[in-house]
Amino acid sequence: MYWTLLTSAMIPLIMTGTLALYSITSILDNKIEKGIEGNLQRVLQTLETTLNNLYDVSQQMSFEGFVGQDMERLMETEDPYEAAQLNNDIQRNINLLNASNLNTGLMFYYDSNKERMMYETLLTRDKRPDLTALPTLAVQGAITYHSPHLTLYKYNDTPVFSIVRKMGNPEHPLYAYVETNSKVLQQVLNMKQYGMNAYHLLTDKNGVVLYSDKPDWFPEGSVYHKQQRKEYYAFEETAKQGWNLVVFISKQDYHRESRTWMVGFSLVAGLALIISLMLALRIWKVVLGPLQRMHRGIRDLTNRRVHVGLPMTGLKEFDYLIDRFNGMHHQIGDLILEVEHKAKEQQEIEMEKLMAQINPHFLYNTVNTAQWLARMNGQHEIDRFLSLFTKVLKYNLAKSGKIVALRDEIQSLKDYVELQQIRYDYEFDVRYEIPQGIMNTPMPRFILQPLVENALYHGLPEEGGVIVVSAVESPEGIRIEVRDNGRGMTPAQIEEMLHGEKDAHNSSGMGIGLNYVIRSLNSFSGGRSKLEITSTEHEGTTVSITMPDTGEDGAR
Repeated sequence: MYWTLLTSAMIPLIMTGTLALYSITSILDNKIEKGIEGNLQRVLQTLETTLNNLYDVSQQMSFEGFVGQDMERLMETEDPYEAAQLNNDIQRNINLLNASNLNTGLMFYYDSNKERMMYETLLTRDKRPDLTALPTLAVQGAITYHSPHLTLYKYNDTPVFSIVRKMGNPEHPLYAYVETNSKVLQQVLNMKQYGMNAYHLLTDKNGVVLYSDKPDWFPEGSVYHKQQRKEYYAFEETAKQGWNLVVFISKQDYHRESRTWMVGFSLVAGLALIISLMLALRIWKVVLGPLQRMHRGIRDLTNRRVHVGLPMTGLKEFDYLIDRFNGMHHQIGDLILEVEHKAKEQQEIEMEKLMAQINPHFLYNTVNTAQWLARMNGQHEIDRFLSLFTKVLKYNLAKSGKIVALRDEIQSLKDYVELQQIRYDYEFDVRYEIPQGIMNTPMPRFILQPLVENALYHGLPEEGGVIVVSAVESPEGIRIEVRDNGRGMTPAQIEEMLHGEKDAHNSSGMGIGLNYVIRSLNSFSGGRSKLEITSTEHEGTTVSITMPDTGEDGAR
Protein backbone atom coordinates (compact mmCIF):
# COMPACT_ATOMS: atom_id res chain seq x y z
CA MET A 1 0.00 0.00 0.00
CA TYR A 2 2.88 2.31 0.78
CA TRP A 3 4.21 1.96 -2.74
CA THR A 4 0.72 2.44 -4.14
CA LEU A 5 0.35 5.71 -2.28
CA LEU A 6 3.78 6.80 -3.41
CA THR A 7 3.04 5.85 -7.01
CA SER A 8 -0.32 7.63 -6.97
CA ALA A 9 1.41 10.75 -5.70
CA MET A 10 4.26 10.55 -8.21
CA ILE A 11 2.35 9.72 -11.40
CA PRO A 12 0.51 13.10 -11.62
CA LEU A 13 3.74 14.90 -10.75
CA ILE A 14 5.71 13.02 -13.40
CA MET A 15 3.03 13.40 -16.07
CA THR A 16 2.45 17.08 -15.34
CA GLY A 17 6.17 17.72 -15.10
CA THR A 18 6.91 15.90 -18.34
CA LEU A 19 4.20 17.82 -20.16
CA ALA A 20 5.34 21.12 -18.68
CA LEU A 21 8.98 20.32 -19.44
CA TYR A 22 8.19 19.45 -23.03
CA SER A 23 5.95 22.50 -23.50
CA ILE A 24 8.34 24.99 -21.92
CA THR A 25 11.34 23.54 -23.76
CA SER A 26 9.47 23.73 -27.06
CA ILE A 27 8.36 27.29 -26.35
CA LEU A 28 11.87 28.38 -25.36
CA ASP A 29 13.51 26.69 -28.34
CA ASN A 30 10.91 28.18 -30.68
CA LYS A 31 11.40 31.63 -29.16
CA ILE A 32 15.18 31.39 -29.49
CA GLU A 33 14.95 30.05 -33.04
CA LYS A 34 12.54 32.80 -34.12
CA GLY A 35 14.73 35.40 -32.43
CA ILE A 36 17.85 34.19 -34.22
CA GLU A 37 16.07 34.00 -37.57
CA GLY A 38 14.60 37.48 -37.10
CA ASN A 39 17.98 38.94 -36.11
CA LEU A 40 19.66 37.19 -39.03
CA GLN A 41 17.12 38.73 -41.41
CA ARG A 42 17.83 42.17 -39.93
CA VAL A 43 21.58 41.64 -40.39
CA LEU A 44 20.98 40.59 -44.00
CA GLN A 45 18.84 43.68 -44.60
CA THR A 46 21.56 45.88 -43.07
CA LEU A 47 24.20 44.31 -45.31
CA GLU A 48 22.01 44.77 -48.38
CA THR A 49 21.39 48.39 -47.35
CA THR A 50 25.15 48.90 -46.94
CA LEU A 51 25.84 47.48 -50.39
CA ASN A 52 23.04 49.59 -51.87
CA ASN A 53 24.63 52.64 -50.26
CA LEU A 54 27.96 51.73 -51.90
CA TYR A 55 26.08 51.39 -55.18
CA ASP A 56 24.52 54.87 -54.79
CA VAL A 57 27.90 56.44 -54.00
CA SER A 58 29.54 54.72 -56.98
CA GLN A 59 26.63 55.91 -59.12
CA GLN A 60 27.61 59.51 -58.33
CA MET A 61 31.17 58.66 -59.42
CA SER A 62 29.93 57.27 -62.77
CA PHE A 63 29.71 59.45 -65.85
CA GLU A 64 26.02 60.01 -65.04
CA GLY A 65 26.75 61.28 -61.51
CA PHE A 66 27.68 64.77 -60.40
CA VAL A 67 31.30 63.71 -59.75
CA GLY A 68 31.63 61.46 -62.78
CA GLN A 69 30.39 64.13 -65.18
CA ASP A 70 33.40 66.30 -64.34
CA MET A 71 35.63 63.24 -64.65
CA GLU A 72 34.33 62.54 -68.15
CA ARG A 73 34.93 66.16 -69.23
CA LEU A 74 38.44 66.02 -67.76
CA MET A 75 39.26 62.95 -69.84
CA GLU A 76 38.03 64.71 -73.00
CA THR A 77 39.41 68.26 -72.51
CA GLU A 78 42.74 69.45 -73.87
CA ASP A 79 42.57 72.87 -72.24
CA PRO A 80 45.06 73.03 -69.31
CA TYR A 81 43.08 75.71 -67.51
CA GLU A 82 39.81 73.78 -67.78
CA ALA A 83 41.62 70.62 -66.69
CA ALA A 84 42.96 72.35 -63.58
CA GLN A 85 39.53 73.70 -62.76
CA LEU A 86 37.97 70.25 -63.22
CA ASN A 87 40.66 68.69 -61.02
CA ASN A 88 39.72 70.99 -58.18
CA ASP A 89 35.99 70.37 -58.68
CA ILE A 90 36.42 66.59 -58.74
CA GLN A 91 38.53 66.53 -55.57
CA ARG A 92 36.11 68.85 -53.77
CA ASN A 93 33.03 66.90 -54.86
CA ILE A 94 34.47 63.49 -54.05
CA ASN A 95 35.41 64.73 -50.57
CA LEU A 96 31.89 66.12 -50.19
CA LEU A 97 30.43 62.80 -51.36
CA ASN A 98 32.57 60.93 -48.84
CA ALA A 99 31.63 63.23 -45.97
CA SER A 100 27.91 63.04 -46.70
CA ASN A 101 27.88 59.21 -46.45
CA LEU A 102 28.86 58.19 -42.93
CA ASN A 103 29.29 54.49 -43.76
CA THR A 104 31.81 55.02 -46.56
CA GLY A 105 35.56 55.15 -46.14
CA LEU A 106 38.22 55.22 -48.82
CA MET A 107 37.12 56.01 -52.38
CA PHE A 108 39.09 56.81 -55.53
CA TYR A 109 39.31 56.50 -59.30
CA TYR A 110 41.80 54.08 -60.85
CA ASP A 111 43.17 54.34 -64.40
CA SER A 112 44.17 50.78 -65.34
CA ASN A 113 46.08 51.82 -68.48
CA LYS A 114 48.28 54.25 -66.62
CA GLU A 115 48.13 52.15 -63.42
CA ARG A 116 47.44 55.36 -61.55
CA MET A 117 45.17 56.10 -58.56
CA MET A 118 43.35 59.43 -58.62
CA TYR A 119 41.41 61.56 -56.15
CA GLU A 120 41.72 59.13 -53.24
CA THR A 121 40.03 60.42 -50.08
CA LEU A 122 42.51 58.67 -47.74
CA LEU A 123 46.09 57.48 -47.94
CA THR A 124 46.39 54.04 -49.50
CA ARG A 125 48.82 51.23 -48.75
CA ASP A 126 49.34 50.52 -52.47
CA LYS A 127 49.27 53.03 -55.32
CA ARG A 128 48.76 50.25 -57.86
CA PRO A 129 46.16 47.93 -56.28
CA ASP A 130 45.03 44.79 -58.09
CA LEU A 131 41.26 45.27 -57.90
CA THR A 132 40.63 41.97 -59.69
CA ALA A 133 42.23 40.05 -56.81
CA LEU A 134 39.58 41.16 -54.32
CA PRO A 135 37.07 38.41 -53.31
CA THR A 136 33.91 38.68 -55.41
CA LEU A 137 30.56 38.68 -53.61
CA ALA A 138 28.30 39.40 -56.59
CA VAL A 139 28.52 40.80 -60.10
CA GLN A 140 25.89 42.95 -61.78
CA GLY A 141 26.96 44.07 -65.23
CA ALA A 142 29.87 46.50 -64.87
CA ILE A 143 29.54 46.53 -61.08
CA THR A 144 31.37 44.10 -58.82
CA TYR A 145 30.56 43.76 -55.11
CA HIS A 146 33.43 42.49 -52.98
CA SER A 147 33.06 40.53 -49.76
CA PRO A 148 35.01 41.61 -46.66
CA HIS A 149 38.71 42.07 -47.37
CA LEU A 150 41.59 44.06 -45.91
CA THR A 151 40.98 47.78 -46.34
CA LEU A 152 43.18 49.64 -48.83
CA TYR A 153 43.51 52.45 -46.27
CA LYS A 154 47.14 52.64 -45.20
CA TYR A 155 46.66 53.07 -41.45
CA ASN A 156 44.01 50.44 -40.74
CA ASP A 157 43.90 46.65 -40.85
CA THR A 158 40.16 45.97 -40.54
CA PRO A 159 38.06 44.14 -43.16
CA VAL A 160 35.62 46.16 -45.27
CA PHE A 161 33.04 45.70 -48.01
CA SER A 162 33.75 47.42 -51.31
CA ILE A 163 32.35 48.04 -54.77
CA VAL A 164 34.16 48.53 -58.07
CA ARG A 165 32.34 50.18 -60.99
CA LYS A 166 33.86 49.91 -64.44
CA MET A 167 33.26 52.82 -66.84
CA GLY A 168 34.64 54.34 -70.02
CA ASN A 169 35.49 52.58 -73.25
CA PRO A 170 37.03 49.07 -73.27
CA GLU A 171 40.36 50.40 -74.60
CA HIS A 172 40.74 52.94 -71.80
CA PRO A 173 38.67 51.68 -68.84
CA LEU A 174 38.30 53.72 -65.67
CA TYR A 175 37.34 52.19 -62.31
CA ALA A 176 35.52 53.83 -59.40
CA TYR A 177 36.35 52.20 -56.04
CA VAL A 178 34.33 52.73 -52.84
CA GLU A 179 34.71 50.83 -49.57
CA THR A 180 32.89 50.97 -46.24
CA ASN A 181 34.50 52.53 -43.22
CA SER A 182 36.33 50.39 -40.67
CA LYS A 183 33.39 50.17 -38.24
CA VAL A 184 30.63 48.92 -40.54
CA LEU A 185 31.61 45.26 -40.61
CA GLN A 186 32.18 45.15 -36.84
CA GLN A 187 28.79 46.72 -36.20
CA VAL A 188 26.80 44.64 -38.69
CA LEU A 189 28.44 41.26 -38.02
CA ASN A 190 28.63 41.73 -34.27
CA MET A 191 28.92 38.27 -32.67
CA LYS A 192 27.16 39.39 -29.44
CA GLN A 193 23.96 40.75 -31.00
CA TYR A 194 22.22 37.35 -30.74
CA GLY A 195 22.57 37.22 -26.96
CA MET A 196 25.00 34.30 -27.27
CA ASN A 197 28.22 33.45 -29.05
CA ALA A 198 27.63 33.53 -32.80
CA TYR A 199 29.86 33.26 -35.84
CA HIS A 200 29.08 34.60 -39.30
CA LEU A 201 29.87 33.17 -42.68
CA LEU A 202 29.47 34.68 -46.14
CA THR A 203 29.31 32.40 -49.19
CA ASP A 204 28.63 32.95 -52.84
CA LYS A 205 25.74 31.25 -54.63
CA ASN A 206 27.90 28.13 -55.13
CA GLY A 207 28.66 27.77 -51.41
CA VAL A 208 32.28 28.96 -51.64
CA VAL A 209 33.32 30.68 -48.40
CA LEU A 210 34.11 34.38 -48.96
CA TYR A 211 34.35 35.53 -45.35
CA SER A 212 34.38 33.69 -42.02
CA ASP A 213 34.50 34.65 -38.35
CA LYS A 214 35.95 31.17 -37.77
CA PRO A 215 38.62 30.65 -40.44
CA ASP A 216 39.93 27.55 -38.65
CA TRP A 217 36.52 25.91 -39.24
CA PHE A 218 35.65 27.43 -42.60
CA PRO A 219 38.73 28.75 -44.44
CA GLU A 220 38.10 31.27 -47.16
CA GLY A 221 37.87 29.52 -50.51
CA SER A 222 36.53 26.25 -49.04
CA VAL A 223 33.07 24.89 -49.83
CA TYR A 224 30.50 25.21 -47.06
CA HIS A 225 28.28 22.26 -46.09
CA LYS A 226 25.43 22.87 -43.65
CA GLN A 227 26.05 19.75 -41.52
CA GLN A 228 29.79 20.36 -41.31
CA ARG A 229 29.82 21.23 -37.58
CA LYS A 230 27.71 18.99 -35.32
CA GLU A 231 28.28 21.03 -32.16
CA TYR A 232 26.62 24.13 -33.65
CA TYR A 233 23.26 25.03 -35.15
CA ALA A 234 23.39 26.79 -38.51
CA PHE A 235 20.87 29.39 -39.74
CA GLU A 236 21.01 30.66 -43.29
CA GLU A 237 19.52 33.51 -45.33
CA THR A 238 19.98 34.24 -49.03
CA ALA A 239 20.34 37.79 -50.35
CA LYS A 240 18.60 39.08 -53.45
CA GLN A 241 21.95 39.10 -55.27
CA GLY A 242 22.39 35.35 -54.64
CA TRP A 243 25.04 35.29 -51.90
CA ASN A 244 24.33 33.67 -48.53
CA LEU A 245 24.68 34.81 -44.93
CA VAL A 246 25.11 32.03 -42.37
CA VAL A 247 25.25 32.31 -38.58
CA PHE A 248 26.47 29.53 -36.27
CA ILE A 249 25.19 29.25 -32.71
CA SER A 250 26.76 26.89 -30.18
CA LYS A 251 24.31 24.19 -29.10
CA GLN A 252 25.46 24.75 -25.53
CA ASP A 253 24.52 28.45 -25.72
CA TYR A 254 21.36 27.70 -27.70
CA HIS A 255 19.98 25.43 -24.96
CA ARG A 256 21.31 27.43 -21.98
CA GLU A 257 17.92 28.95 -21.13
CA SER A 258 16.23 25.55 -21.41
CA ARG A 259 18.83 23.97 -19.14
CA THR A 260 18.38 26.74 -16.58
CA TRP A 261 14.64 26.11 -16.55
CA MET A 262 15.21 22.36 -16.28
CA VAL A 263 17.48 22.82 -13.26
CA GLY A 264 14.83 24.91 -11.53
CA PHE A 265 12.16 22.39 -12.41
CA SER A 266 14.33 19.54 -11.10
CA LEU A 267 14.74 21.31 -7.77
CA VAL A 268 10.98 21.84 -7.47
CA ALA A 269 10.33 18.24 -8.52
CA GLY A 270 12.84 16.96 -5.97
CA LEU A 271 11.19 18.98 -3.20
CA ALA A 272 7.78 17.69 -4.29
CA LEU A 273 9.13 14.14 -4.22
CA ILE A 274 10.37 14.52 -0.65
CA ILE A 275 7.02 15.95 0.45
CA SER A 276 5.21 13.10 -1.34
CA LEU A 277 7.36 10.52 0.43
CA MET A 278 6.61 12.05 3.82
CA LEU A 279 2.87 12.25 3.13
CA ALA A 280 2.79 8.69 1.79
CA LEU A 281 4.55 7.43 4.92
CA ARG A 282 2.13 9.27 7.17
CA ILE A 283 -0.96 7.98 5.31
CA TRP A 284 0.47 4.47 5.32
CA LYS A 285 0.82 4.49 9.09
CA VAL A 286 -2.67 5.92 9.66
CA VAL A 287 -4.41 3.58 7.22
CA LEU A 288 -2.42 0.35 7.56
CA GLY A 289 -3.64 -0.64 11.05
CA PRO A 290 -7.39 -0.42 10.30
CA LEU A 291 -6.85 -2.07 6.92
CA GLN A 292 -5.09 -5.01 8.53
CA ARG A 293 -8.02 -5.50 10.91
CA MET A 294 -10.44 -5.30 8.01
CA HIS A 295 -8.33 -7.82 6.11
CA ARG A 296 -8.45 -10.31 8.99
CA GLY A 297 -12.22 -9.89 9.31
CA ILE A 298 -12.78 -10.47 5.58
CA ARG A 299 -10.46 -13.50 5.65
CA ASP A 300 -12.39 -15.00 8.54
CA LEU A 301 -15.64 -14.34 6.73
CA THR A 302 -14.31 -16.00 3.57
CA ASN A 303 -13.02 -19.08 5.37
CA ARG A 304 -16.12 -19.64 7.53
CA ARG A 305 -18.59 -18.72 4.75
CA VAL A 306 -20.80 -17.42 7.54
CA HIS A 307 -21.41 -13.79 8.21
CA VAL A 308 -20.03 -12.94 11.64
CA GLY A 309 -19.67 -9.20 11.00
CA LEU A 310 -16.46 -7.19 10.73
CA PRO A 311 -15.35 -5.32 13.86
CA MET A 312 -15.43 -1.54 13.88
CA THR A 313 -12.09 0.32 13.80
CA GLY A 314 -12.95 3.56 15.50
CA LEU A 315 -12.26 5.61 12.38
CA LYS A 316 -15.38 7.17 10.94
CA GLU A 317 -14.44 6.54 7.32
CA PHE A 318 -13.54 2.87 7.86
CA ASP A 319 -16.52 2.23 10.13
CA TYR A 320 -18.81 3.50 7.38
CA LEU A 321 -17.22 1.11 4.86
CA ILE A 322 -17.45 -1.84 7.27
CA ASP A 323 -21.09 -1.12 7.96
CA ARG A 324 -21.80 -1.02 4.25
CA PHE A 325 -19.87 -4.27 3.77
CA ASN A 326 -21.87 -6.02 6.47
CA GLY A 327 -25.07 -4.81 4.86
CA MET A 328 -24.02 -5.98 1.39
CA HIS A 329 -23.18 -9.45 2.67
CA HIS A 330 -26.87 -10.19 2.94
CA GLN A 331 -27.21 -9.62 -0.79
CA ILE A 332 -24.52 -12.13 -1.69
CA GLY A 333 -26.95 -15.04 -1.80
CA ASP A 334 -29.23 -13.24 -4.23
CA LEU A 335 -26.27 -12.26 -6.40
CA ILE A 336 -25.03 -15.85 -6.53
CA LEU A 337 -28.45 -17.02 -7.71
CA GLU A 338 -28.54 -14.30 -10.33
CA VAL A 339 -25.08 -15.24 -11.59
CA GLU A 340 -26.08 -18.89 -11.83
CA HIS A 341 -29.19 -17.93 -13.81
CA LYS A 342 -27.16 -15.79 -16.21
CA ALA A 343 -24.62 -18.58 -16.63
CA LYS A 344 -27.42 -20.94 -17.60
CA GLU A 345 -28.78 -18.44 -20.13
CA GLN A 346 -25.30 -17.96 -21.56
CA GLN A 347 -24.96 -21.72 -21.97
CA GLU A 348 -28.23 -21.83 -23.89
CA ILE A 349 -27.06 -19.00 -26.16
CA GLU A 350 -23.83 -20.84 -26.88
CA MET A 351 -25.82 -23.93 -27.80
CA GLU A 352 -27.98 -21.87 -30.17
CA LYS A 353 -24.86 -20.44 -31.78
CA LEU A 354 -23.46 -23.93 -32.17
CA MET A 355 -26.68 -25.10 -33.82
CA ALA A 356 -26.58 -22.06 -36.12
CA GLN A 357 -23.14 -23.19 -37.25
CA ILE A 358 -24.27 -26.79 -37.65
CA ASN A 359 -27.39 -25.95 -39.72
CA PRO A 360 -25.49 -24.72 -42.85
CA HIS A 361 -23.43 -27.91 -42.83
CA PHE A 362 -26.62 -29.95 -42.53
CA LEU A 363 -28.09 -27.98 -45.43
CA TYR A 364 -24.97 -28.55 -47.57
CA ASN A 365 -25.03 -32.28 -46.81
CA THR A 366 -28.74 -32.53 -47.63
CA VAL A 367 -28.32 -30.71 -50.97
CA ASN A 368 -25.28 -32.87 -51.80
CA THR A 369 -27.38 -35.99 -51.11
CA ALA A 370 -30.16 -34.73 -53.39
CA GLN A 371 -27.55 -33.92 -56.05
CA TRP A 372 -26.09 -37.43 -55.79
CA LEU A 373 -29.58 -38.99 -56.15
CA ALA A 374 -30.29 -36.83 -59.22
CA ARG A 375 -27.00 -37.87 -60.77
CA MET A 376 -27.67 -41.55 -60.05
CA ASN A 377 -31.09 -41.29 -61.76
CA GLY A 378 -29.73 -39.42 -64.76
CA GLN A 379 -31.42 -36.11 -63.84
CA HIS A 380 -28.59 -33.95 -65.18
CA GLU A 381 -30.51 -30.70 -65.17
CA ILE A 382 -31.46 -31.16 -61.50
CA ASP A 383 -27.85 -32.19 -60.80
CA ARG A 384 -26.60 -28.99 -62.44
CA PHE A 385 -29.21 -26.88 -60.63
CA LEU A 386 -28.26 -28.28 -57.21
CA SER A 387 -24.55 -27.90 -57.98
CA LEU A 388 -25.02 -24.21 -58.82
CA PHE A 389 -27.25 -23.72 -55.79
CA THR A 390 -24.60 -25.24 -53.49
CA LYS A 391 -21.84 -23.03 -54.94
CA VAL A 392 -23.91 -19.86 -54.57
CA LEU A 393 -24.98 -20.82 -51.06
CA LYS A 394 -21.43 -21.59 -49.93
CA TYR A 395 -20.16 -18.32 -51.37
CA ASN A 396 -22.87 -16.21 -49.74
CA LEU A 397 -22.66 -17.92 -46.33
CA ALA A 398 -18.86 -18.27 -46.20
CA LYS A 399 -17.17 -17.13 -42.97
CA SER A 400 -13.63 -16.92 -44.40
CA GLY A 401 -13.76 -13.19 -45.03
CA LYS A 402 -15.98 -10.28 -46.04
CA ILE A 403 -13.57 -8.91 -48.69
CA VAL A 404 -13.07 -10.81 -51.97
CA ALA A 405 -11.49 -10.17 -55.35
CA LEU A 406 -13.68 -8.88 -58.18
CA ARG A 407 -12.83 -12.11 -60.03
CA ASP A 408 -14.47 -14.23 -57.28
CA GLU A 409 -17.54 -11.98 -57.16
CA ILE A 410 -17.98 -12.27 -60.94
CA GLN A 411 -17.62 -16.07 -60.84
CA SER A 412 -20.25 -16.35 -58.09
CA LEU A 413 -22.50 -14.01 -60.10
CA LYS A 414 -22.17 -16.23 -63.17
CA ASP A 415 -23.21 -19.25 -61.08
CA TYR A 416 -26.18 -17.30 -59.73
CA VAL A 417 -27.23 -16.16 -63.23
CA GLU A 418 -27.07 -19.71 -64.58
CA LEU A 419 -29.15 -20.82 -61.60
CA GLN A 420 -31.79 -18.16 -62.35
CA GLN A 421 -31.80 -19.02 -66.06
CA ILE A 422 -32.75 -22.58 -65.13
CA ARG A 423 -35.35 -21.29 -62.68
CA TYR A 424 -37.13 -18.71 -64.91
CA ASP A 425 -39.31 -19.77 -67.82
CA TYR A 426 -38.06 -17.07 -70.18
CA GLU A 427 -34.70 -16.35 -71.71
CA PHE A 428 -32.46 -13.42 -70.73
CA ASP A 429 -28.83 -12.64 -71.50
CA VAL A 430 -26.16 -11.43 -69.05
CA ARG A 431 -23.03 -9.91 -70.56
CA TYR A 432 -19.74 -9.04 -68.84
CA GLU A 433 -17.50 -6.15 -69.89
CA ILE A 434 -14.66 -6.26 -67.38
CA PRO A 435 -10.94 -5.77 -68.20
CA GLN A 436 -8.61 -8.47 -66.90
CA GLY A 437 -6.38 -5.81 -65.36
CA ILE A 438 -8.86 -5.02 -62.58
CA MET A 439 -10.04 -8.55 -61.81
CA ASN A 440 -8.00 -8.62 -58.57
CA THR A 441 -9.59 -5.43 -57.23
CA PRO A 442 -10.80 -6.00 -53.63
CA MET A 443 -14.49 -5.44 -52.88
CA PRO A 444 -17.14 -6.53 -50.35
CA ARG A 445 -18.57 -10.04 -50.74
CA PHE A 446 -22.09 -10.51 -52.17
CA ILE A 447 -22.51 -7.04 -53.78
CA LEU A 448 -23.26 -7.74 -57.44
CA GLN A 449 -25.84 -10.54 -56.93
CA PRO A 450 -28.46 -8.23 -55.29
CA LEU A 451 -28.02 -5.74 -58.17
CA VAL A 452 -28.61 -8.40 -60.85
CA GLU A 453 -31.43 -9.83 -58.72
CA ASN A 454 -32.94 -6.33 -58.65
CA ALA A 455 -32.78 -6.16 -62.46
CA LEU A 456 -34.63 -9.48 -62.72
CA TYR A 457 -37.17 -8.45 -60.07
CA HIS A 458 -38.08 -5.14 -61.72
CA GLY A 459 -38.84 -6.92 -64.95
CA LEU A 460 -36.93 -7.69 -68.06
CA PRO A 461 -38.91 -8.02 -71.30
CA GLU A 462 -40.12 -11.53 -72.04
CA GLU A 463 -37.88 -11.63 -75.07
CA GLY A 464 -34.55 -9.94 -75.63
CA GLY A 465 -33.86 -9.19 -71.97
CA VAL A 466 -30.22 -8.11 -71.51
CA ILE A 467 -28.25 -7.33 -68.37
CA VAL A 468 -24.75 -5.85 -68.82
CA VAL A 469 -22.23 -5.98 -65.96
CA SER A 470 -19.27 -3.67 -66.64
CA ALA A 471 -16.33 -2.32 -64.67
CA VAL A 472 -13.84 0.41 -65.51
CA GLU A 473 -11.14 2.36 -63.74
CA SER A 474 -12.03 5.96 -62.93
CA PRO A 475 -10.27 8.87 -61.18
CA GLU A 476 -12.26 8.02 -58.05
CA GLY A 477 -11.29 4.31 -58.12
CA ILE A 478 -13.27 1.45 -59.67
CA ARG A 479 -16.71 2.03 -61.23
CA ILE A 480 -19.03 -0.98 -61.64
CA GLU A 481 -22.34 -0.75 -63.52
CA VAL A 482 -25.28 -3.14 -63.86
CA ARG A 483 -27.51 -2.08 -66.80
CA ASP A 484 -30.70 -3.68 -68.05
CA ASN A 485 -33.22 -2.96 -70.77
CA GLY A 486 -36.24 -3.66 -68.57
CA ARG A 487 -39.34 -1.61 -67.94
CA GLY A 488 -37.47 0.91 -65.76
CA MET A 489 -38.56 2.64 -62.57
CA THR A 490 -40.06 5.91 -61.47
CA PRO A 491 -38.16 8.28 -59.13
CA ALA A 492 -40.48 7.21 -56.31
CA GLN A 493 -39.61 3.57 -56.86
CA ILE A 494 -35.89 4.40 -56.88
CA GLU A 495 -36.27 6.30 -53.60
CA GLU A 496 -38.16 3.37 -52.08
CA MET A 497 -35.43 0.95 -53.13
CA LEU A 498 -32.65 3.12 -51.69
CA HIS A 499 -34.30 4.15 -48.44
CA GLY A 500 -37.39 1.96 -47.98
CA GLU A 501 -37.74 -0.78 -45.37
CA LYS A 502 -39.62 -3.42 -47.39
CA ASP A 503 -36.86 -4.12 -49.89
CA ALA A 504 -35.37 -6.98 -47.91
CA HIS A 505 -38.73 -8.76 -47.69
CA ASN A 506 -40.17 -8.24 -51.15
CA SER A 507 -37.19 -8.97 -53.41
CA SER A 508 -36.79 -12.34 -54.98
CA GLY A 509 -33.98 -14.85 -54.66
CA MET A 510 -31.73 -14.33 -51.68
CA GLY A 511 -33.66 -11.17 -50.85
CA ILE A 512 -30.88 -9.18 -49.21
CA GLY A 513 -31.62 -5.94 -51.07
CA LEU A 514 -29.86 -2.67 -51.80
CA ASN A 515 -29.74 -1.58 -48.15
CA TYR A 516 -27.32 -4.42 -47.48
CA VAL A 517 -25.22 -3.34 -50.48
CA ILE A 518 -25.06 0.26 -49.26
CA ARG A 519 -24.10 -0.80 -45.72
CA SER A 520 -21.42 -3.16 -47.03
CA LEU A 521 -19.93 -0.45 -49.25
CA ASN A 522 -19.86 2.07 -46.39
CA SER A 523 -18.21 -0.47 -44.11
CA PHE A 524 -15.66 -1.35 -46.81
CA SER A 525 -14.52 2.18 -47.62
CA GLY A 526 -15.50 4.23 -44.59
CA GLY A 527 -18.26 6.08 -46.45
CA ARG A 528 -16.20 6.90 -49.56
CA SER A 529 -18.10 4.53 -51.87
CA LYS A 530 -21.17 5.65 -53.82
CA LEU A 531 -24.23 3.82 -55.18
CA GLU A 532 -26.36 5.59 -57.78
CA ILE A 533 -29.49 4.51 -59.69
CA THR A 534 -30.61 6.04 -62.96
CA SER A 535 -33.68 4.74 -64.74
CA THR A 536 -36.00 5.62 -67.59
CA GLU A 537 -39.39 3.99 -67.82
CA HIS A 538 -39.73 1.47 -70.67
CA GLU A 539 -36.00 1.83 -71.44
CA GLY A 540 -34.09 0.32 -68.55
CA THR A 541 -32.21 0.89 -65.30
CA THR A 542 -28.52 1.43 -64.49
CA VAL A 543 -27.10 0.86 -61.01
CA SER A 544 -23.59 2.31 -60.56
CA ILE A 545 -21.12 1.58 -57.78
CA THR A 546 -17.96 3.66 -57.31
CA MET A 547 -15.40 2.27 -54.88
CA PRO A 548 -11.95 3.69 -53.98
CA ASP A 549 -9.07 1.51 -55.13
CA THR A 550 -7.23 0.39 -51.99
CA GLY A 551 -4.21 -0.73 -53.99
CA GLU A 552 -4.38 -4.24 -52.47
CA ASP A 553 -5.33 -7.59 -53.89
CA GLY A 554 -8.47 -9.38 -52.65
CA ALA A 555 -9.47 -11.48 -50.93
CA ARG A 556 -9.01 -11.49 -47.27
